Amino acid sequence: MSYIKRQPKDFMKSLQFIHFSFLFFVVIFAAYVALDAGDQLFFTYQEDKMFLYMAILISFIGNLSSKYLYAKLLKQITADSSLAQKATKYSTAHIFRIAMLEFPALMCIIFVMESNNIFYFILVGVLVLMILSLYPTKYKFANEVPLSAKEKSMLENL
Repeated sequence: MSYIKRQPKDFMKSLQFIHFSFLFFVVIFAAYVALDAGDQLFFTYQEDKMFLYMAILISFIGNLSSKYLYAKLLKQITADSSLAQKATKYSTAHIFRIAMLEFPALMCIIFVMESNNIFYFILVGVLVLMILSLYPTKYKFANEVPLSAKEKSMLENL
């Protein structure tokens, strides 16, 4: 039995909770690194060119791969699947998408930890904003997943 049949009201809430858990971990880890380094932090983009290029490359690849994987997983959702199957596949696609954006953010935080250069927090901030913009809602679910009229009405009642 799938989780949407057990608790249909909690499908989107659980996905939103997972979304914020990923985001919360990134923010808490960044705050820990910033507080732990304290006065040793500095801002420059002239030094540590290797970390700079790696951070930008990892962020770019993470963003592209998250979009590609998300689109690929959404294409696997067929119109004749049940609402529970669609919700499960959508949840999986969304979690992978957020994880593919969280990894570059965590790597940039590790670069801050290694170099004490807070320039990488700019990339972390951009990635955090991207994760925030992908917040899952019923409206996004209804627009991104092929739903029948009956399923759309069921979704409105959740």
